[in-house]
Amino acid sequence: MKKTALLAAAAALFAASPAFAQSGGSIGLNYTNIEDEADSYQLDGAFGSASGSFGFQIDGGFGNIEDEVDTQTIAGHAYWNGGGWRIGGVYAYTNFDTGSGSASETAYGIEGTWDLGTQAVVLASYTIGETELSGDVDTSSFDIGLNYYFTENFRVGASYGFGKLEAGGDEADTGHLRLNTEWQPWTTPVSFTLGYNSFDSDELTDADSWSIGARWNFGGSLRERDNATPFDTRTGFYQRIYDIR
Repeated sequence: MKKTALLAAAAALFAASPAFAQSGGSIGLNYTNIEDEADSYQLDGAFGSASGSFGFQIDGGFGNIEDEVDTQTIAGHAYWNGGGWRIGGVYAYTNFDTGSGSASETAYGIEGTWDLGTQAVVLASYTIGETELSGDVDTSSFDIGLNYYFTENFRVGASYGFGKLEAGGDEADTGHLRLNTEWQPWTTPVSFTLGYNSFDSDELTDADSWSIGARWNFGGSLRERDNATPFDTRTGFYQRIYDIR
């Protein structure tokens, strides 16, 4: 909760600053069903801005899984803005709290986006992380994806990631598939999201989920908002399994 409050304060500070020419973000509420066995809810937010060749993004959220586990996430991104491309770094933190105990994860890496004309954007990232879960779990993943904008306010996206999971001397291959769409049907800046998420790791941990949500957007159309907050990779191990934003 403290980290989410810091996120909101930072977003308000930068939103009030006239120094950044292009800025935008969103606040969203999401429902996720994990393999017809667990329900989760999450409130998330993102804010980003770019001025000249420098840009940044802050995103995070808090939620609950099955009324048993509270989750908190926060991530910071800094990147070089080349106009039609961006490349930079990310640092992310995720925490799980069960009331009787907690687990945390840190992840960091490099990421980038490349515009293919006005309607398509390629996304790629390489991230590594460390998770505290009855001992340390080390993860790494390379992700690549594509967002396609049928209109300024209707986007369809897909991404796939593959990597490694190491724990106690054992190693497993991992795979992560995401499909998502977002549509803002009115001039009122409210959009609706629908997504599918699948994670597997050599029969050690598998999870499929569906999610729906709504967002309040600021900073123009969805295309303009995504230019200000270009990075949407599920950075950490927990984020990939449970589709946590």
